[in-house]
This record gives sequence, C-alpha cells and structure tokens, in this order.
Amino acid sequence: MLNCARGQATTVSAVQEFARKTDNIVFLLQKPWVDRHGNPPSLPNFDLFTPVPTQPKCATYVKRTQGLTATTTFALGASFLGTTLTSTYQTTTTTFTLFNLYSPGRPEPLASILDNIQLPKNCILMGDFNAHHMWWQSTLPQSARTSAATHSIVNWLENNNFRLYNKPGILTYYLRNGGNFSTIDLCFSCGSIAQSILALAIDHDTTSDHSSITISLSLPHSPPPTSPPRRAWHKADWSAFASHIKSANMDLTNLSGKDDTLQAISNITGLIHKATDIAVPFRISGKRDEPWWNHSLTLAKQAVKQADRRARQNPTDTNGNDAQHKRSHWSTMVRQAKTVYRIKQLQSTSTKTVWRTIRHHNAHQKSIPPLEGHTDFKGKCKSLRDALFPAVNDQPRPPLPESFLTSKRDMQQHTRAVTIHEVQLAISHLKYGTSVGPDGISYTTLRHVHEAAPRLLALLFDACLRYAVHPPEWKTANCVIVPKPGKTTYSHPKSYRPI
Repeated sequence: MLNCARGQATTVSAVQEFARKTDNIVFLLQKPWVDRHGNPPSLPNFDLFTPVPTQPKCATYVKRTQGLTATTTFALGASFLGTTLTSTYQTTTTTFTLFNLYSPGRPEPLASILDNIQLPKNCILMGDFNAHHMWWQSTLPQSARTSAATHSIVNWLENNNFRLYNKPGILTYYLRNGGNFSTIDLCFSCGSIAQSILALAIDHDTTSDHSSITISLSLPHSPPPTSPPRRAWHKADWSAFASHIKSANMDLTNLSGKDDTLQAISNITGLIHKATDIAVPFRISGKRDEPWWNHSLTLAKQAVKQADRRARQNPTDTNGNDAQHKRSHWSTMVRQAKTVYRIKQLQSTSTKTVWRTIRHHNAHQKSIPPLEGHTDFKGKCKSLRDALFPAVNDQPRPPLPESFLTSKRDMQQHTRAVTIHEVQLAISHLKYGTSVGPDGISYTTLRHVHEAAPRLLALLFDACLRYAVHPPEWKTANCVIVPKPGKTTYSHPKSYRPI
C-alpha cells in the first residue's frame, strides 16, 4: 500500500515495481495519478477496482491467478473501497474483505462513513487515516492533536475488536517541507484472517512523502500458472528452418479424402512447430528498461532515495529541502527524457509511418469500467462474449425447403487446382508484424515454409477445397477488445469492438 500524492512518476514507478515481484497479489493506492481520462494506470494480468469510474482517490489492484476471485462489495464516494477476496485451493477456502480507505486531509471524512460499513466476519483495513492518536504514534507531534473524529474512529475500531499491526512510533509520513513527521498510514484486521497475517513491513525508500506498507498473508492458493515463453524472432535461423522442412520430404499428392486431409494438416502443423523449435530461440526473461530510460535517471533516482533516507534519519529543514529538490529534479528529468525520446522518434519517421508513430506515443492503457454489474475479469469477459458473440449456433435451425437447392450438380469435379503462384500471391499480401494466434505460427513462418517447400501449402489448400475440410484449429483466434471512439459511456459491451 502506498499514498502516491497524485505524482505521476511515483504512481507509475510504484505500480511497475509491484508488478515485477511475482509473489505480490494485491496492491492498494491512495491518491494515485490519473491520466487525461481520469483513470489510474492499468496493469497487465491485474484487475483494477476503484470506488468511482473516474478520478478515484484510491485504487486496488488484484492479480488474476487461479483460485483467487475478487469483487467490489463496498464503495462510497471517491475515497473508500471494499473488495472481497476469495482464495481457494483444493478443499480449503479463505474469504475476507480488504478495505482501501483514504481520509482526505483530516480524519472527519473517515469518521463520518464508518457507520455505513457493514463489517464482515473477516476483514483488513488499510489506508491513510490522516488521524493522530497515541495508539499508533506513542508520542504525538507538537502540532498534532487528537480530534473528536479521531476518538470516534478509535472507539469504532475498539468496539469491533480490530487489531493494529503498525508498531507504535514507526513513522509513515514525512512532510516535504521538513516539518513534523507522523504515523497516519495504518493496517488493522478483525476476525480469523488475523491468523493468516504473518508480518508487516514498512519501506521508507519511496519517491512519495509516504512510506509503503506491505503485509505477508498465508492464503490457500494453487501454484501460479507459468506463462508460455516468447520467441526471439529477430534471432531466427531461417536456413536451419528450411533445411528441416525439406528433410521431412512430406508428400501430399495422394490425399484421397477428408480423413487424409485432416491428418496432413496435423502433420504439417507439427512439422512447422518442430522446425520453429530448431530455428527460433526463446527470449531471455528479465527486467527491461523503458526505451527512454538512461543512466542519468538511474543515478538521479538513487540520489532521491539517499536524500529521503537522510531526511528521515536526521529531520532538519536542510535535509528536507534537499530531498524535495532532488525529487522534483528527478521528476523533471523523467519528463524531459520522454520528450527527447519522442522527438527523436518523430524525426526518424517517414511520411508513411508518422501517424503510426503519433498513435503509438499517444496510446494509453485504459481499464475497462464495470460492465453490466461485472467488476472482475471473468465477469467482464462473459458480458462482452454474450453481447458481441451471441451463441446463435447453439439453437436448432429450421430445415431448408426442398426448393432451396436448385442445382444438383456435383461441383467437386469442376474445382480448379490451387497453384503455387496463387499461394505465393496470397502470402505476399499478408500483413507482417502482427501477433501470432493460438497455434503460434506467424505469417513470416508461413512465408519461409512456402519458400522451403513450394508445393506443400498448395497441395494442402487444394485438398481442403476439394474435400471441404476446415479444421477446428483454423477457426480459433485471439480476440482483443478496442473501445469505439466517441461513446458517451463505456459501461456497455456494445461500446467495444472485437479485433
């Protein structure tokens, strides 16, 4: 959990750093930076939950993993959010509600909504309470006071048997002007979920004026699925690929029916996969910097962390001003590095690619808002699938009238054979550089297959046309949802276009 104070660099770096660690499953933000559409940054393979569609003051990211489901069960205003998590593995199930709370500026907003929360048996409260109390601060700063709202919050916590996990006196908030520091980022729990909380850690090395809080949970969960490795196509050895295709000596001249054609399709697919394994290596997974990142930014970020550490260990006006200056300087360097990179990209582009370059730089990751009441990933997918791909094939079709077929002619004898030139012409008009489908065969791979064995694809396509064969593997594709421009709302599935 981290309060980002609306900083773009702080929000983006915190989200990226969280996503790099495979053990992290839930991430809470208060005062996140939002883009020009009012949305916080999205994360691949994570569901984003916010109390309001735009301009939220808190956000919760939940990892899409097997055995873990999340739904929004409480939302009030732009600052208060409750997400119910259910973790299941084999016969063990754990359910609890995680509250992400941000009290803007003072404790009164939080105190005013506590009576509206219907507490479940198991819950965890985390957030920026903006409240000062001896329970978690041990010694109050001179400028701090325990208000009536803070007493109301403490009484509510005690009456509901909440347990505090912060160690009293450990600071979590550092004023950038070098003023008094305090503890306002807190973590509580109630119910049996307390037995699953193993530890709480506070990390002061952030570029925000708040420290990040991490709790370790022991939850039943299945092993995380391993994502398939990606190919390094730019390192492909196409001569080795062609040699393997030629060495197979696959003969398709004697295909005599539908079964033979289906078997030939399976054999060719396996041959292409085997040749790809030989010729195309896999990418080496690891951390990859942004293209605009440079060594100066690395040094500046290290200087920011060192200055923040000095300001916390020795809270003087000089150290506080130095930390604020270095943090502002680093944010300026990030914006300048992005601007310089974009200018270089535009200068190196041509008249044919300039608009594609502009669209690439103006692209933004925008999360899909709740669709027809669905807030989780699977629910949104079902809503989009039902609206964009209605299951018309599941319903029985009426029989065709006898007069529908006016010709009894067998067209199989009049089918013209597919030629090598036709296959070459079709391959030359393919759009290269696109993503591969579920079978993992790219257009570039098909081109090299045709160059290595020109008759192979021609004979295969000819048999498919002659015996009316269209295998199920060729009917499956990956679908990406793109929002239609100019829509007044994007909470309806019809506001998106499948590609």
